[in-house]
Amino acid sequence: MDQERLLAAVLLADVVGSTPLYERIGDDAALQQVSDCLDTMREIVAQHGGDFIYSKGDDVLSLFESPEMALRAVCQISRQLTKGPLSARIGLHFGAVIRARGAIFGDVVNVTARLSSTANPGEVLISQSFFEGLTAGSRSALRLLDKMAFKGKQELFDVYTLRSDDGTLSPQIASRGTIIERRSVPPPQINLLIGYGDQSRSCRNNEFVTFGRSPECNIVIQWPWVSRHHATFTISNGKARLIERSSSGTFVSMGPDHEVFVRREDILLFGSGVISPGRRSSPGDTEVLHYEIVSG
Repeated sequence: MDQERLLAAVLLADVVGSTPLYERIGDDAALQQVSDCLDTMREIVAQHGGDFIYSKGDDVLSLFESPEMALRAVCQISRQLTKGPLSARIGLHFGAVIRARGAIFGDVVNVTARLSSTANPGEVLISQSFFEGLTAGSRSALRLLDKMAFKGKQELFDVYTLRSDDGTLSPQIASRGTIIERRSVPPPQINLLIGYGDQSRSCRNNEFVTFGRSPECNIVIQWPWVSRHHATFTISNGKARLIERSSSGTFVSMGPDHEVFVRREDILLFGSGVISPGRRSSPGDTEVLHYEIVSG
């Protein structure tokens, strides 16, 4: 099988809004608008030197030689879609891909798909490697959104998005020919204290504390309803969060009237509370984790 390995920027744009459009204007008219939207994105990709790979349903997967080319295409796509009834979830990533049988394969493609599916309608999510492949001028058009976890990935990723909502590149602020660096206020330093029975751990910025049945976890909970790698505590950008990746889910209580159930998603933690993996807790339950966020 002929195949080629290359470094490339990958763009995946998934059109959203087609379902209400079909209901509102009928199948034939809606199909025409969706087709026109996909054709427009393909034309923009070609205008900026991209290579259209394929379309599955309502999405467009494309390849570019550089992040610069892909970013210009995405900015134009974002501007164009604001004029119509449809929007798109867009992911951008950069790295090594394998091209074979008229398609592209590899982890870069998978991460791009996760970025696209995580984005809100009309939003562009951009990876750290894509950001690093841009010039300083193009980087100024982006802002750091947060660290995110993606299904099947252990580490957190820095994720960026466009500074403006309409996809236009933000101009640099300059005075007498010198670019002024815009500095953000550093996030507060916090410490997350976690306890389970006689086990206790602390978590600081960019650290991870895992819990589950596996002996590899930082906190081991040997109950059959708990997954081997149930969830992870972490702190990033001054925010504490729980990264839940279990099959049974987790109940999170941050006050007497604030209990939520999460499964395979992230949740921000505030103050202090109780984490009950796999089942709802009851008063006096010892099979729960307690957490507290403290300053410093």
